[in-house]
Amino acid sequence: MSTAEDVTGPYDVIVRADADTVDQLGQLVVAKIQNVEGITRTLTCPVVHL
Repeated sequence: MSTAEDVTGPYDVIVRADADTVDQLGQLVVAKIQNVEGITRTLTCPVVHL
């Protein structure tokens, strides 16, 4: 993970994570982030450079 920031609004934290592929990003979210105690759900929004 590169950064994590506390935010106000509908979300508690925004994490910016780096991965080489979307599959690796999904594995990171499932293996590391969703296993943190207290996290009940996540929303992943990949950055797309057009």
